Amino acid sequence: MTADGHATLADVHAIAEAVADVLAERGLVVYAGPGASARVLNAREVSQLLGRSTPWVYAHATELGGIRMGTGPKARIGFDLANVEQWKRDNRIRPREARKTPRRPRRNTISGATNLIPYDPSPYRA
Repeated sequence: MTADGHATLADVHAIAEAVADVLAERGLVVYAGPGASARVLNAREVSQLLGRSTPWVYAHATELGGIRMGTGPKARIGFDLANVEQWKRDNRIRPREARKTPRRPRRNTISGATNLIPYDPSPYRA
């Protein structure tokens, strides 16, 4: 603080850091690392990012890490970009892993010498 009671730039930075730490502890802000900016997207932006419809995004808001922005039944829902990107990575289709045990070869179920139903033709013809 200066002699006249005004905050210095260092004081403002210290307060901002303390507020950011409290918000991060409460899970209200996601720190994406140095140089990266945390960004909250709306449902339309997420739908464009994922190539899905906006109703689909609202239906899957929980698994996409939706954040209710207010109270009430019509509160807006925000989506942290880092959470959406993580969801995309987690739900990526991966190639099948090599099987630990080799598959048994299929038996030929239809063979010319196999009788599937026992049949004794009647000697009598109509």
